[in-house]
Amino acid sequence: MISQNSLLKRTLPIVLQSAGAHRKPRWLPVAKSKIYRIPKRPEIIDEERLELLRINNNYHTQMRAIRRFYHEEMIKEKSTLESASSEMSIRVEADEWERCIKVNEEWNAKVAAEREERRKVELAAREEHILGRMQVKDQKLAERIEKAAEEIRNQKELSTTFITPETLEEAIDRALANPKDYNYAIDLQGNQIAGRETPIPVKEKAASTA
Repeated sequence: MISQNSLLKRTLPIVLQSAGAHRKPRWLPVAKSKIYRIPKRPEIIDEERLELLRINNNYHTQMRAIRRFYHEEMIKEKSTLESASSEMSIRVEADEWERCIKVNEEWNAKVAAEREERRKVELAAREEHILGRMQVKDQKLAERIEKAAEEIRNQKELSTTFITPETLEEAIDRALANPKDYNYAIDLQGNQIAGRETPIPVKEKAASTA
């Protein structure tokens, strides 16, 4: 059986209380009982006051010396770092300048080679274009010369039928003896059919009478 004490221990709650330092929150005002309270100034004897003043002066003197020491050390370290960094920066800048000059020279050489190659290609294309135009002009000139020569030959062939002052009377007699009548027709075979009023040439008359 379960004892009564163990049953009470199981059923009763455990309440724990912890005591801690109590402090009034900052946002609460001064208590009414302490509004007009003036704290009593502590009384210090002269010997203790002088001793505290001496300790305080020694403390401030030592702290001022320490601050000055660290200040001077920081200035020295800063100057040393600045000089080293300036020398390093000068060296780095010089190296960077040399590298930039080298890269620029390489780039200039590459661009010059590309420009020369492009100039050669353009010059060859221009020469080919000019040569083609010259060939076209020469061909046109040769065609014009050939056409002019053909026209001259035709005119020379036609010049044999021209009427000159020496052959003028003979041409007049031939025209009177052989009148032309353009009132004729042409059949499907290309035969020329004279009109009813077409005069018969003198040679045809002589052939018909014979």
